[in-house]
Amino acid sequence: MTRGDQRRGHAWGVLFLGLAVAWATGCKKEPPAEAAAPVDAGVAPVAVVDAGTRRVDAGTVAKVVKPLRFSDVVIARQGLRVDVTYTLANPGTAQGRGDACMTLLDEQGHPIEVVHLGGIVVKGGLEDTFEDHVTVADLQWSQTRTVLLFTMPYRHLCDSTSRSPTSEPLRLLPSGKPAAADLAVPAPRKETKPEDLQVYDIEVTQEGTLSSYAIRYRVKNVSDHRASGSGCLRAYGGQDTRAIEESNVGNFDLAPGASVTLTDAITFQEDKHWDTVTLLRLFASHFGCGDEEESENPGFSFDKPAGVRSPVEEEAADDEAEDDAAPADEVTE
Repeated sequence: MTRGDQRRGHAWGVLFLGLAVAWATGCKKEPPAEAAAPVDAGVAPVAVVDAGTRRVDAGTVAKVVKPLRFSDVVIARQGLRVDVTYTLANPGTAQGRGDACMTLLDEQGHPIEVVHLGGIVVKGGLEDTFEDHVTVADLQWSQTRTVLLFTMPYRHLCDSTSRSPTSEPLRLLPSGKPAAADLAVPAPRKETKPEDLQVYDIEVTQEGTLSSYAIRYRVKNVSDHRASGSGCLRAYGGQDTRAIEESNVGNFDLAPGASVTLTDAITFQEDKHWDTVTLLRLFASHFGCGDEEESENPGFSFDKPAGVRSPVEEEAADDEAEDDAAPADEVTE
């Protein structure tokens, strides 16, 4: 089966607890039972009543649910597209139906991102091969050291916290080759909070007199878990006033203790507001400018650089240059 890009999400504690249980559970392939109406894995079997209304013992028609198994995995990346081909075997007799998922893990085993690959259906005692295509940004893929493949029950997303995986987890390198056997079970991903991040070394610049503004700053993850999000620059007319403008500036995804220098363009709705602005505030959070201003997330406030102002029209800029030039009869040394 071949499918297109799918949505993605973040893995939380219960998901990885389920993976830990599945990791420790072995299973042996058995021959399929006699043909009967398919039962989805995770759905309780129901007793069958024949045409003569004689009730048959449920034990004689019960379907055996066993974890699905991944094999023959091939992972290839071109640009932002990641192609994942894999075979799923169903050693039980109950039909396996749900979603295939892939977690990206950093060198410390922290989850970077959970990617939804696509829906899967595998009849009991059989196997099937699937091919999925997903998009993963360079920011996340460049930090990925291993990936974890698993499946979730039907109608439960990859980041579901209410159900456990329905397959044995398979840990691989991003190339698709087997990962080291002694790697620890991935830790659950924690929510990024404002206090997890620090911003510093901030520089705001303008290219000449044009409407081209940029910011350069450093953000550090001071927590004990991964932190991701974006920076937000808000502009004010003075202290204790509401923001006049705001701009999302730079994205990051950092391991514990890691930092990165970001450079990005500043985009205001009205560039003329630069002449009104006296104070700037930069903060980093999971949703950037999508987060409200809170005392728990003060960020870093600083005065607007004196040389940064509203853009000057080209003709006006030429006039200013002529005014600044020395008179024709004046000699300078």
